[in-house]
Amino acid sequence: MQTSIEQLASQYPHLARAFSDIPQSELHLKRLQDLNQSWQHLLLSGDRRNYAEVVVTEERPSVPASDTFDIIYAGGGLNLLNAAVMTQRYGFRVLVFDRFTVGAVHREWNISREELQELLDSGLLTHAELESVIQREYRDGLVRFYAGSIQVAPSELHLQDVLNIAVDAEKLTALCVQKIQQHQPRTGGSNLILHNTNFMRCAVQSTHNVTVDVQDASGSPHSYQARLLIDGMGSTSPIACQLNCGRPFSLVCPTVGTVARGYKQGTEANAINPEIGEVLVSTEDSRKGRQLIWEAFPGKEDQVAIYLFYYAEAGSHVDLLELFDDFFALLPDYKDTSAVEVLKPVYGFIPAGYNITLPWQPEAKVLAYDRVLSLGDAAAFQSPLTFCGFGSYVRNLQRITTLLSQALITSCLSAEELDRIRASEVVPAVARAFSKFMIAKPETVEPAWQVNETLNVFCHVLKQLGPKITNDFFKDRVSWLDYTRIVLGTPGYYPGIYALALKTLTPTEIIGWITAWLQLGQQSLSYQFYRILNPWLSSGPGRLAQHTLNRLQPALGLRTAIWQESMAQIQRTRQGHLANPRPQRKWILYPGSQWPIG
Repeated sequence: MQTSIEQLASQYPHLARAFSDIPQSELHLKRLQDLNQSWQHLLLSGDRRNYAEVVVTEERPSVPASDTFDIIYAGGGLNLLNAAVMTQRYGFRVLVFDRFTVGAVHREWNISREELQELLDSGLLTHAELESVIQREYRDGLVRFYAGSIQVAPSELHLQDVLNIAVDAEKLTALCVQKIQQHQPRTGGSNLILHNTNFMRCAVQSTHNVTVDVQDASGSPHSYQARLLIDGMGSTSPIACQLNCGRPFSLVCPTVGTVARGYKQGTEANAINPEIGEVLVSTEDSRKGRQLIWEAFPGKEDQVAIYLFYYAEAGSHVDLLELFDDFFALLPDYKDTSAVEVLKPVYGFIPAGYNITLPWQPEAKVLAYDRVLSLGDAAAFQSPLTFCGFGSYVRNLQRITTLLSQALITSCLSAEELDRIRASEVVPAVARAFSKFMIAKPETVEPAWQVNETLNVFCHVLKQLGPKITNDFFKDRVSWLDYTRIVLGTPGYYPGIYALALKTLTPTEIIGWITAWLQLGQQSLSYQFYRILNPWLSSGPGRLAQHTLNRLQPALGLRTAIWQESMAQIQRTRQGHLANPRPQRKWILYPGSQWPIG
């Protein structure tokens, strides 16, 4: 009897040949097929509106106290960072479950050291623990796009402190699991981790609870209750699908790759330089309407994570198996694989960008029901440029956990209130239009070299503006003034950008981009006001006023906190964590709990 891999050999010969030597290959293949099927179902849900109603409003009987939590997390990947902070720092009782293994991740994580400071400031890790999860630090990050056919001069970028830290993803998630299991919540009971547990549905009740129905590996049902459900089920989350009427995303980045050892090391193009991370590299023009882009990040010892991905409209045909077949076919042209041993495959659909609405239309991005909130890939607010979900999650970790704590303590858990607790989206919103230029079109519409030419132009403009603006752009924190300089500098060097923009962006998308640009300017003005007001907010009278507002008008207090935390996040990135560490919070007693002020 043929194995699943052997059955794929005729359609995906390169994948089948490579997977036959990979540990747990049948398990990974099952997950790949499951992801493919889930993504296609999500797309069909958008077309036919036949998505499953997994969030309902109905009364349910109480469950035993042992099955009652403050927060339930559906999905055990990046959710673990949030869950560990919420129990360790704020004392909430949490349940984390996943349909596979809680803490298992399907790609490695890269970030900058400065951004990792958030894991210290949020109270998640100690300095020693942080250093223990760092596999390698690079001195340089390379951005280079194929210039064989382009009509402009080639230009590449060398980045410092951008995605230059290779994080041991499995070790970090294992640390989070350990912290969750060992911490004793202040509300009593124990935290709970459930592996191989499927989300079925949830019921929001007027009794201020949400009941979550799950099914274990044997098919047995069970129900748990909590005050809040966090949806971290990734890009194919059924909750995100229902929240957005079956159309949760407009862009997607299908990604495949491997973690392997034995690559040739050196400074040649086909070798791995352990001191350099290859952030974005293309080696040819677009093929089959896809501009393929590589990433290569050295890890611990001689291990290297290499990815292949491309940018696509969410409604396009995307197939991880097909992309994996291309990966193994093309990898030898990118790097010397003559002595390579594959340790594990990495893969996933990374979504970004919701369907753009005009300024006078209702908000299209919905992240919450009463007592239900989507985070991470389910919310899809990561950078539309690097599509780094880990970076976005870490950058927003301290702000989101602080706000979730306040929302729980003050019972501000309505859909309207929770929907405002989301990753910072102003900079990703203006960058989203740029990501459209990275989507290849058929050669009947534009030449196969167009994406590479556009990206070489982009590299030239950023190179002229200097490393600070370049780094800020890649970290989703570029200021309004600097972004405007990028926009104005591009047509001066490449006048054809106007015609290209009209071909690439729809009128709605152009208006949406202008709106996002204006919102970025509004944020910059708001930050200047915050800088003036902050000394008073940090003073005794200011903290007392905040506490009084939280007690008398909790909904207004949460809105004020959302603004303050957003501005504080900008301040941390502009002033630098190490030079200006965040002041330690002071604690007072608030409705039966310890409550941070300041």
